[in-house]
Amino acid sequence: MTDEEAIAAVRAKLSRRFISGRGLEIGAGARPFPVPPGAQVSYGDMRDRAALQSYFKTDAVQSGREIDAQTLAAIADASLDFVISAHVIEHLRDPIGAIVNAIRVLKRGGIHLLVVPEMRRTFDRDRPETTVAHALADFRDGGVGTCRAGYEEHLRYVHPILTGQRYSEVEIQRQATEAARLWPKYGAHFHAWTRAGFEALLQTARDFAPFRRIQAVSAANENLFVLRKTSLASFRIRQFRRRLTVRFSTHGITDGSHCS
Repeated sequence: MTDEEAIAAVRAKLSRRFISGRGLEIGAGARPFPVPPGAQVSYGDMRDRAALQSYFKTDAVQSGREIDAQTLAAIADASLDFVISAHVIEHLRDPIGAIVNAIRVLKRGGIHLLVVPEMRRTFDRDRPETTVAHALADFRDGGVGTCRAGYEEHLRYVHPILTGQRYSEVEIQRQATEAARLWPKYGAHFHAWTRAGFEALLQTARDFAPFRRIQAVSAANENLFVLRKTSLASFRIRQFRRRLTVRFSTHGITDGSHCS
């Protein structure tokens, strides 16, 4: 079985198991995720159809309406049964914010299906992995503070793999500064993860949105994660418990041993 066949088989299996009702795929481009019969999927992308056709060098693209994959601002809360995002989140400046907004637009029990490149098997293999601390900083400021560093990493670690060309440090700094100034004109992978690294990100994202990871699987050069939206009540209970844990830890109270 080739890598493409393995990927197609895993995607089809997850789709049959978890996708139903009415939903959205973000950034499908020339490779839309399969959906089972009866599921209704619409498409959204930051580019229009002509731009997508030019980018992917084919007329066979899924464009749909213009949509901000970071905020999903045009989509009402609790309005969809599923949101699919395949090879998109690494392009976004604020990955935790993107997950929070995908969960926001889902109905309770809805599915967010994320496909994330495995950095060790892609052109991101030489760059530093995105840490949870980095993603939290991005969540606080929308990724503004690390935008330039993302372009810098691309130019230093990824560009040589893609082109065989290495820039001088002066040229890396110049281009990174210019690209950040013109964002979002120039796309890049702002983030890169191993499966374990993205699992850690999801665990942290649960502090900001009501969901749980119910499935994770790897196929060739991608890792696939299935998130299910949980109730707001259970989320608020988890937040309350977390605040208590932080409060007690701050005051040196971790169990009942200090109580009389």
